[in-house]
Amino acid sequence: MKNRKITALVGTVMLVSALSACGGGGSATVGAPPGAATGGETKPAGETGGKAETTPGVTTITVLNEGAVAIGVGKLDDLFAAKEKEYTDAGVSLDYKPGSPVETFPLQYQKIMSEKLKAQNIEVVTEDWGWGEPLIQKQTAGFLAKNIPDIIVGETQMPGFAQQGLLEPFPDDMAADIRENVSPAAWKPMEVGGKIYGLAAQPGVSNLFWNKKLVKQAGLDPDKAITTWQELRDNVKAVTEAGKGKFYGGGVYAAPNFGGYLRYGALIAINGGSFADENGLPAFNSPQNAETVALLKDLNAAHPPGLMVNNNEGSYFDAWNKGQIAYLIDGPWRVQESKTTGIDLGMAPIPLSPNGKPANVTIGAAFHSVPVDAKQKEAAFAYIKAMYSEEIQQLVADSNTRSPILKKIGESKEYQEKHPEMYLHYQAMSGDVTGLPTFAKDNSKAWQMWGEAVVKGIMTDGDIQGILDDAQKRAELVTR
Repeated sequence: MKNRKITALVGTVMLVSALSACGGGGSATVGAPPGAATGGETKPAGETGGKAETTPGVTTITVLNEGAVAIGVGKLDDLFAAKEKEYTDAGVSLDYKPGSPVETFPLQYQKIMSEKLKAQNIEVVTEDWGWGEPLIQKQTAGFLAKNIPDIIVGETQMPGFAQQGLLEPFPDDMAADIRENVSPAAWKPMEVGGKIYGLAAQPGVSNLFWNKKLVKQAGLDPDKAITTWQELRDNVKAVTEAGKGKFYGGGVYAAPNFGGYLRYGALIAINGGSFADENGLPAFNSPQNAETVALLKDLNAAHPPGLMVNNNEGSYFDAWNKGQIAYLIDGPWRVQESKTTGIDLGMAPIPLSPNGKPANVTIGAAFHSVPVDAKQKEAAFAYIKAMYSEEIQQLVADSNTRSPILKKIGESKEYQEKHPEMYLHYQAMSGDVTGLPTFAKDNSKAWQMWGEAVVKGIMTDGDIQGILDDAQKRAELVTR
């Protein structure tokens, strides 16, 4: 068993080069902690709170930072004063009343967490291991050395850690509570063999967004939500023709990196396709996947040449922010960012294929887990339980950049009325939601083969089914 875990960990390290291609796009970035653009100042990747003095008689847990809620590194209670000064020096009010807008989200989040944990005689020391490549490398080394924080955090790598037996399953009573009271997007991607291994306090899923001004200029109803793939094809074509090279129809980012896979992965799921089977073996060449790639090919024609598959994610979203593309499949941060850039935004569920069903893929989800080698497992699970408490989830709702995962808040009439766009996002979180799979072997190479095949199918006149068949054969050789 130990040798199998070591082999699997080596494979996990090999995926980091693919993860590093996910940059750009501000808080929409998939290769950075969700909300990193608004998080507090954190120390460089790899710095820890190891020098923090712990309190005698109190259980101390070490927790890895994630950008949306980070306020620094070290003993949590010692970080508040500096963060408060940072806000007040910038003229930002520290006042927050539940149910009202919040301007100091990271600070309020950590204060709530601290108070809830202190009531249980638990204190927190935070560490910053970075994100993407640096994070996975340090986590892998930590697992091998059996020297790992009590709570680790990550995105696409976390289901793989669970499959490798490196994470502690949630206690049965806690798992039952989560299944009953928490949106599936927060935990379903971290369910392996009927056990839950991780939770995200504010995950994202994708919706369809559109620039009403551009849609109207194409002679289309800017207030009408499209519901089918054919309507999406027709509308992006109409906008592109109306734009005459000044603006385009757009659709979805589809580069051969995780930023692309996470976004058009929702289309794959809607159409009944998948990237891999339940054993982590490639499932590239299904008819459903070929149909989805055919849609991507049509959407590519409604973009500036090369933009849709550009590995620089930031270039794609810059085009959206500048009003150069009309339709976009993306995460919930798009609502607030579009308000900031002055885009009159439409929002709806992602359109369905002829035989499709609503489905989605988590994006920007920072999953928190307890490693099997954690020193304070009971206290670590108390921390995760606080993440889906009513106080924390009301704060998430008040931020209006993500949806709460607690059903009591997300399904309330008050939330629907105060946050209509985010309620649409909450509904999308509550359906059939998955994460990206980890392939059984050579994960990075398998993803590379998939990504290259999709780009070839989009950018050339080759037979899409034949291209996927070839990628399937090659991927089978490296994953079996």
